[in-house]
Amino acid sequence: MVVRRSGTISSDGPSHPSQSQTLNATAMTPIFNGLRQSRRRRSAAQMIEHDPYFIADPDAIETPAMVVFEQQLDANIADLCGLVGGGANLMAHVKTHKSEAIARKQLAAGIAGFKCATLQELELALDAGAPEAILAYPMVQRRKVERFADISATYDDRKVYAAVGDPRHVDVLAQIAQNRSQKLAVMVDLDVGMHRTGAGLDEEATALYSAIHAAPSLICGGLHVYDGHEHFRDPSARNAAAQRHVDDLKTLKGRLEEQGMSVPRIVGGGSFSYATYARAEGFHGSPGTVIYWDLNGTGRMSDQPYRWAAMVLCQVVDRHPDQLTVTTDLGYKAIAGDPPLANRARLLGHEQATLLLQNEEHGVFSWPDGASLPQVGDYQLAIPGHVCPTTIRFPGSYVIDSQGAVVDYYPHTARDRQ
Repeated sequence: MVVRRSGTISSDGPSHPSQSQTLNATAMTPIFNGLRQSRRRRSAAQMIEHDPYFIADPDAIETPAMVVFEQQLDANIADLCGLVGGGANLMAHVKTHKSEAIARKQLAAGIAGFKCATLQELELALDAGAPEAILAYPMVQRRKVERFADISATYDDRKVYAAVGDPRHVDVLAQIAQNRSQKLAVMVDLDVGMHRTGAGLDEEATALYSAIHAAPSLICGGLHVYDGHEHFRDPSARNAAAQRHVDDLKTLKGRLEEQGMSVPRIVGGGSFSYATYARAEGFHGSPGTVIYWDLNGTGRMSDQPYRWAAMVLCQVVDRHPDQLTVTTDLGYKAIAGDPPLANRARLLGHEQATLLLQNEEHGVFSWPDGASLPQVGDYQLAIPGHVCPTTIRFPGSYVIDSQGAVVDYYPHTARDRQ
């Protein structure tokens, strides 16, 4: 039983709900009950069970589909906050899940607010009830700045920040805010070695912050830093690198305050370094991927307590025993394509199988010599190499409880930019 795109209910197999549909546990209760009843009629052979991951009735979900395991998700949120003594020192990135439902879960756990990469993500965070949110992406197009100003005005009871790394960013924000007789809060984005966005930590940052301070229509919001170039596997090296940035930021903050400028907050790091920032007095850490975790995280940071919470349910559609290959419906429309092919996905319980060939709708896996190949029709769970851009492949995620039942559907509210 399933909700069709039109909103009607059918018993002949599910299709993905459209992005425009608002699905919640109450509205979906009859459907979930149908899924549970359907599960009881299925044979054990059709179940997926790789402890602690269990899907009782994969036939009820049209593949390929993104699935989120509720128990693992909740544990990741708990660890996310627990590692830094609570969530009040966290500004979590919403880019990984892009889901208002999960943002609400994070807020309920005590997270202070969110960092966002798009205006759609910013709206999601504020709609979820976040008391503060940062658009940590530079805006220079007037259309985007106008929209940012609209969002800030709509949520004038919240703290909403733009980020700048170039004088032109400041100019556009100041001009539009002045034309609207509005004040906009602005943070300076800093480049600490990634050379992607941001101002240098020296005179460049001071000059940029001074420009914000001097603009009557702008408010100094603080500092933002992302050290995404430092993926150290050794925890001590990872923490030491982040601590150097913390120390540099403290120095910059002191210099700005000596000149009479307020630096109300500093937000730094990513999933690999957020804890170091969050533990520093007056800082907020900014994790993202840890909410779902993925192969990249496991490979680079095996010391972390997180577990895979989101996967792609796929199915074997053909097999070639003479070639030791199986073909699934895990095409590159179904999983992020930025890791190299061999690291793009692993099949849970068959981690030695490697992705050999991928097209739009096909994912061919090479099986180890001597291992038993799956049969046509067998279901597989694919662990993404990079889970964040995998999310945008799907309009939403099916939520699976510890009993293997589909209990909810989380629309990817900010899947699109507009």
